[in-house]
Amino acid sequence: MTKYLAQNEGCSDNGENDRKNNSKAPTVTDFFRVIQRKRKEINALFESPLAFCMEILSDGEVSIITDGAREVLRSASTDQRHYLISSTYAMLIGKDRRRKLSAYFTPPDLAKAAIESCRPFIDDIENPVILDPACGGGSFLTPMARHIARKKIATGASVGDACRRSLNDIRGFEIDAGLASLSSLLLEDMLARDLGYCAQKAPAFVKCRDALTSNSRRKYDLVIGNPPYGKVGAKVRKSYLEIAGRAGLGGHTNLFSLFLLRSLDWLKPGGGLVFVLPTSFVAGPYFAGLRQEILDRAEVLGIDLHEQRKNLFLGAIQDVCVLKLRRRLAVDSTNLLRTYELGIIDANGTRVACGEARATGGGEAWILPVARRQARVMPIEVSTLGRACVLSDYGYRVRVGKVVPTRERNRLHTKRRNGDYPLVWASAIRPNGGFDHSAFKRLGNAGWYCPQEKGDPAYATRKCAVVVQRTSNRNQERRLNAAAVPKSFREQHKRGFVAENHVIVLEALNFRPALTPRQLAELLNSAAVNDRFSAVSGSFSVSAKLLERLALPSPELVRSVDAKAYEAGLAKLFLSLGEILVPAHLHAARDPEHAVDEPADLACGPSVDKNAGLKRRALA
Repeated sequence: MTKYLAQNEGCSDNGENDRKNNSKAPTVTDFFRVIQRKRKEINALFESPLAFCMEILSDGEVSIITDGAREVLRSASTDQRHYLISSTYAMLIGKDRRRKLSAYFTPPDLAKAAIESCRPFIDDIENPVILDPACGGGSFLTPMARHIARKKIATGASVGDACRRSLNDIRGFEIDAGLASLSSLLLEDMLARDLGYCAQKAPAFVKCRDALTSNSRRKYDLVIGNPPYGKVGAKVRKSYLEIAGRAGLGGHTNLFSLFLLRSLDWLKPGGGLVFVLPTSFVAGPYFAGLRQEILDRAEVLGIDLHEQRKNLFLGAIQDVCVLKLRRRLAVDSTNLLRTYELGIIDANGTRVACGEARATGGGEAWILPVARRQARVMPIEVSTLGRACVLSDYGYRVRVGKVVPTRERNRLHTKRRNGDYPLVWASAIRPNGGFDHSAFKRLGNAGWYCPQEKGDPAYATRKCAVVVQRTSNRNQERRLNAAAVPKSFREQHKRGFVAENHVIVLEALNFRPALTPRQLAELLNSAAVNDRFSAVSGSFSVSAKLLERLALPSPELVRSVDAKAYEAGLAKLFLSLGEILVPAHLHAARDPEHAVDEPADLACGPSVDKNAGLKRRALA
């Protein structure tokens, strides 16, 4: 929703200032600022958040909000207006309740893009039956009902008949009673505003229920939505874990996984599922079981990446994609290679095609679209496997920094003491690919570490090495940010160095690896490598396991690339490799004794927008 978030002021506390600021029209940002500022007053005057939302929905003259805020509502399209009202409900219920519900609503342009991808499942069916299992503010149900009703009208049905028939086949589940009522009201409001139809004795569009514990006798042509995000705790109901199947392996079950699998069970054979999901499931090792469960039940038809992560969901930061599936006619775990479409969705909801990829089985990573990489992604052919190398072929092993600063504060020192090792932070890896150990000073961190063990710890790095930032995001220029550890630094600290847990260390297996640290860092920082790794990295966290399996040209070919045309030369080398990752079984066979030394400290991830509660859900 970037176009709605211009940093203009215009919703002041009195009409006089509003008139003075006419040159700057009030924006959605201004509207939300007013609601946030007036929240306590609104809750004191109205018996519930739903009551206030009903008042502004009915165009009542609510004097408690400013003229500018009312103008934003009046000038908004139906879908934008509903987004404002449902988000107002989320803001009024307070932070604790909002976190529990994970009430972060889908903006209209993202919903529009998701709905557009649903058309193959509904346009050829006279009366498609549709469900949103976590409908929240009705971001999908309302425009979907309008689309179906208009299609019926276009074929000759009267407005009344078209709307009534559409309402009979639109359903939503929502666990919060207030939101369930609000969603139904918003749908009725759309029918009145956009189609001139006033529903009388209308069916209950949205039922107040928990989709994960409910049974649905009805089968659907389409399930669409933006289900809850968040790790399922150990004390969750057994019935939840029964839904998970292999998606629950390893104790990393996520709420959206449960909603997805539950929804597939409710689909008719050949029916479609379109969900807005966090990108982490596409390639993350923890979601290998989920990917296999999906392939057993459905065909992957498309994955569209949204280009935004900030200013997309109100109050949360999240990388998301739109996943499109078709329910299989029968459960089938054979012949799992399926070609699916790749696309990029921009801030206005416009989709740009970015080629194709294959959804492979066995828990293997799938492919995300990358804007610069337009070429079709094909699987590795047996004849090319000899040319696909990995980091161990280059003479490096992958290690994740052992030091967890938040757990070992008493061992961190700002000034070096006897027996201390230099501690390398992620900040030492500079944007230009340089290495600066002293960068910790600018952030007020400690630069020295005293190990608990006597003697030299096994996790200290003494050989030549490259360090890589373990966390990144799409707002950075590169997904991979690497730096060679200078020879001068190693000679100054002959006992070695240790790294904190946001650093991946690529340590040479011997004193003469196939590529020097400088050459390897340059390779990892290249556009060619970053595009390929971005396609299998849907998380803010750079997976050491995926990095270890990244398919690379032979070191001899890399060394032969002309420095004056380095990027172009690399691009040609990678075209011959095919698949982005060397398959797990082939990698294990090639290097059976090597395993990534990776602590689990980042398993739960850092907080989203500095608030761990916000990553649970971006509600439909």
